[in-house]
Amino acid sequence: MERKIKIAVVGIGLMGSQHLIAIKNSKKADLHSVVDINERSRAHAKKFKVPFYKNSSALIKNNKPDAVIVATPNQFHEKHTISFLNAKIPVLLEKPISSNIQKAKKIIASSRKNKTHLLIGYHRRHNAISTKVKNKISKGKLGKIVSVNVMCWLYKNKEWFKEKWRVKKGGGPLGINLVHDIDLICYLLGPIKYVQASSSNRIRKYRVEDTAVVNFVFKSGALGTLSVSDTIVSPWSYELTAGENPAYSITNQSAYYIGGTKSSIQFPNYKEWYNKKERSWWKPILHKDESTRESRYTLTNQINHLCDVVNKKAKPKITGEDGLVSLKIFAAIIKSAKTGKKVKIK
Repeated sequence: MERKIKIAVVGIGLMGSQHLIAIKNSKKADLHSVVDINERSRAHAKKFKVPFYKNSSALIKNNKPDAVIVATPNQFHEKHTISFLNAKIPVLLEKPISSNIQKAKKIIASSRKNKTHLLIGYHRRHNAISTKVKNKISKGKLGKIVSVNVMCWLYKNKEWFKEKWRVKKGGGPLGINLVHDIDLICYLLGPIKYVQASSSNRIRKYRVEDTAVVNFVFKSGALGTLSVSDTIVSPWSYELTAGENPAYSITNQSAYYIGGTKSSIQFPNYKEWYNKKERSWWKPILHKDESTRESRYTLTNQINHLCDVVNKKAKPKITGEDGLVSLKIFAAIIKSAKTGKKVKIK
């Protein structure tokens, strides 16, 4: 029987706590330890009956795991991730890869130098529905992709903003929510060539945006729009529609709409829309539906993939380079939102 991979989790916040559950549900992994500067996180270690460490240095020195998940705030990604890579410990790094492009490049360089795997935590690529959509597009089932529309509307309550970094640069929905959508649409539709964006902090008036609209031009020629806000009460965001994370109530709505010359797809509440014979707006439009039940295993799928990488059975599905691409697009969006001009992705 293949050995289970022992994984340490660094940073027990919103995502870190979900990783603990995902590891528990995986048949390929065991939780090795919990690492967090916050003494309250010792309770998680006690619950799962594993060692607790206050910092990554103590973990590396005393009890090296097979792999580690880094789920700390963005500004600490470089420090923690490079320390593990230098110790030859594979890392699954929560998105985004870093708080800026230069730090991201240092992390990637460390992975290459140490010949140690770096995976980025864009877990939506591990969703069975996303895989199905990717296969449909790759096989040409939708025809030529014409356009994509993505919605990410949700309402974050006052409790969310008690963490002060969430009201500062990088803590808004562009940095926290949009980065997932950027990675997923690039995965599905290919590279983005240009972006143009507008943002606003009109509702909450924090230093960071609360709403933004982005237009994309893909290298394929397809066009896209994305609307994101954390001040709207609505059912239309990936988190509330995919069923991946039990922390969110499922609305059974969709957040992605991809249109092609043969058919269109909406998901995570999967429906494929098409004409049976002649393609025409005068003809009946039919649809095929598919359950999102498998979506609930997405985070566990990601853990299983990490284990396969460590066991040399697979290559990383989302690399450091993928994380850097998303960060460059994000930087271009921020620049465009400030200037109002179209920005080319370099």
